[in-house]
Amino acid sequence: MLCQICKTRFENIGKPTQRCLEKKHTVRRWQDDIEGTNINDYICVHEQHPFGHHRDELSFKRSAEQGCIVCRDIAINSDQDDQKTEFHGLGFYTTFKCSPCDFDSDRLNITIESNSGSTMIELIPTIPAEVSSDSLQYGALNFHLKTSTNSLQTWSMISDWMTNCSSGHERCKSQVQSNRYKPTRLLQINIRRGPFLRSLDTFQLVYGNQCPRGSSYVTLSHRWGKKPLDNTLRLLKGTSKSLKKRNPIDKLPATFRDAMYIAHRFGSHYVWIDRLCIYQDSPEDWRNEAHTMRDVYRNASFCISALSAESDEGGCFFDRDPALVTPTPVRLNGVKGTFRADTEDTAWRTTFQDELLLKRGWVLQERLMSPRTIYFGKKQVYWECAELDACETHPVGFKKFPFVPNSSKSDLELWKQLIDAPITLSPATDRRVQVFVSWSAAISAYSGTELTFPNDKLVAVSGLAQDIRQKLQGNRLVRPQYLAGLWKDVLIQTLLWYVRLGTRARRPKLYRAPSWSWASLDGRIIMADAFFTDMIKLSRLVSFSMEYLGGDDTGEVKSGSLTLSGRVCVAETESSPNNQCTVKAFRIPGDEVLVGCHDSFYGRNPTVIFDTLEESSDVLHCLWMITQPAASGGWQVSGLALNNGVRSTYHRIGIVSCYSVDKDCLDEFIHEFPFTVVKIV
Repeated sequence: MLCQICKTRFENIGKPTQRCLEKKHTVRRWQDDIEGTNINDYICVHEQHPFGHHRDELSFKRSAEQGCIVCRDIAINSDQDDQKTEFHGLGFYTTFKCSPCDFDSDRLNITIESNSGSTMIELIPTIPAEVSSDSLQYGALNFHLKTSTNSLQTWSMISDWMTNCSSGHERCKSQVQSNRYKPTRLLQINIRRGPFLRSLDTFQLVYGNQCPRGSSYVTLSHRWGKKPLDNTLRLLKGTSKSLKKRNPIDKLPATFRDAMYIAHRFGSHYVWIDRLCIYQDSPEDWRNEAHTMRDVYRNASFCISALSAESDEGGCFFDRDPALVTPTPVRLNGVKGTFRADTEDTAWRTTFQDELLLKRGWVLQERLMSPRTIYFGKKQVYWECAELDACETHPVGFKKFPFVPNSSKSDLELWKQLIDAPITLSPATDRRVQVFVSWSAAISAYSGTELTFPNDKLVAVSGLAQDIRQKLQGNRLVRPQYLAGLWKDVLIQTLLWYVRLGTRARRPKLYRAPSWSWASLDGRIIMADAFFTDMIKLSRLVSFSMEYLGGDDTGEVKSGSLTLSGRVCVAETESSPNNQCTVKAFRIPGDEVLVGCHDSFYGRNPTVIFDTLEESSDVLHCLWMITQPAASGGWQVSGLALNNGVRSTYHRIGIVSCYSVDKDCLDEFIHEFPFTVVKIV
């Protein structure tokens, strides 16, 4: 949407009432223009002259907060020293300039500027659906929404998405593992038709093996909220008896209540809600059920995502102002038809990505494994399945899925792509490589989420790990080894995960995973992407030892160690206020003689990225792991940064990278250091 200021200013271009701030245009000049259907017929001949936009900062901020797709993308700079001098005396907080697009006379470039930055949009013609049938396939926009996400119009869209997916999407059908599977426990809903009979609607806890054959169930993804657990409705040893009786639905929290009516609307008589289907006072039951999450979500008819509910009382439906959600049509002076900003195509993304539910750690697994998900947001409803991503403003979809030739989709796609950030980005046709790429991308996204209970770090993605294992194993007898969030098959390169630059990470107070595992950190991390390059391994795995809290090796870890063999050096670093430091010298362990690539670092200094600021060190050990072509040219060698261990036992504290113009020079540098066996815990 555009704020009223943007809409009015753009529509006034060419009118006598809106002259450019250079004051070089007269009323007569505009009156002399010939009215036409081409933007070039009326646009200001002084294309670089600014027009007034927002008069003050308050007006600008108000529009940005409302979600104006123009104003929200302009930075606000409160530093008076950095402000642009040309803005002084213009009388406006922001201005804009316009010019026709060089490649298309029916498009208009608008550049909006503030004291601290600028953004550019294109005004493009809106194409009615009846004019272009192609626009119905992807990118067609809906300019008319109702005042509630619980409207008949919204339900009609959801029904269309559901019908088309259930009947025509082969990829989505292949996502479901078994129509016969049922979770250990479900909530059976007994709903009478008619809104006046809702006081008689009930639910009760039942066992999954008691459900009729062929019956379907729905899952709920939600936030628990911050209420004390004693004040929430939960499955406990003391409440199970009462929950197995018929209980009135209208006594449930709004989110649970809405989920049951949504499920019933689409023909499902069973709902799975974690808080009411897993014993909350039995660690044993919780571990057993956590191990089944893969099957619970994989085999559900669909997942209801309470996207905007801050707690179980938030509900799934919201009132809204359609003008703050829908695309804004702009009528340019003297030009036939209406226009819209090109950025309307992705306007939904900012609102979606800011939703609280997506920050919950368990949600990534729930989203990826569900064959289809309906997101009930505050501003609009979204749909996500293996063949379509859509929302109310883009009812026929806004993203095409890549076609991979000579490969079945079920063979390459482990999970459905996410609506806001596709997990499977690579065009790889090799099945095993694609699986590892999907895992690395998923973990990188997962690391930015939050967990109520930090020890759930590995448990909350155990279902994804089980999917990976099944895909990797195929018909092989050898079971793929999973080591605290990493896979043995690609261990050497994936050990080189690192903390995202510009962010901070920390180690939890209680042990959760060995230092070499990404699960040992709370913070945003990037998993290695060395799957498609000419990567050469410099180290090898000698042995490993893992101990788990229970029988599930994808769950909680009690201890773990790796014994690796490779070339080891000592690195001396320069001090830095952040977690990335320059390496000023390399030397052989136990020797003061410096070793280096001399002038061949290709203009880039060797660096170390520490896992946490607390672990930064002036002197560290480095175990070189791989060499590969550098993205910017030349070659790169990467290794693990280790603390000064005792008796060859080390902790990981980061990664080290070194660059060279050519591979021969880098090989010569690496071979200066001795082979050493190190144990990392």
